[in-house]
This record gives sequence, C-alpha cells and structure tokens, in this order.
Amino acid sequence: SKVEKLFYESRIRVNGEKILKKSAQLDVGDEVDVIRSLSPMNPEFLLVSRIEILSVKAGEEHIAVKLRRFKSLTVENYRDPWKESADAT
Repeated sequence: SKVEKLFYESRIRVNGEKILKKSAQLDVGDEVDVIRSLSPMNPEFLLVSRIEILSVKAGEEHIAVKLRRFKSLTVENYRDPWKESADAT
C-alpha cells in the first residue's frame, strides 16, 4: 500500500517520466526514482531514492533481477516538474 500511495502522489518516475499505470513494464537500464522531497538547499532539485535495473534472468522457477540502489540522490527536477502538495507527508 506504500507504493500505491506514492504512485497516486506522483512520486514515482521511470527514466524521469511520470508513470500513468501501476502496471508499467520496466526494462534493463531503466531508472526508477521515488521522490522524497524538494531539496532544502535548492528548490530546483529533488531528493530521491533510485534503483537501476542492471539485468533480468528467467529461470525455470524464478526470475533473478539485479539492481543498483541509491538511497539518497539529489537530482534536477524533471522536465514535467514535481511539486510538493500541501497535504503531502
């Protein structure tokens, strides 16, 4: 339910773009950002957590996904800028 809340608050971006469906397909090389907040130092930047999909291998009974995770990054706001809403927590 946490991811669903982030989706409806438009806090999830894939390769810098808003996703319109929760069932969006991801590919190797995609970067998924979860927007944490505006940067306190510069409102033109955001604080995000990011994962990058490095590889996907299907086995007989499982799928192995290799990711690179960044707990906290400062990135320039997106082309379709994210704005913090008054009711965001």
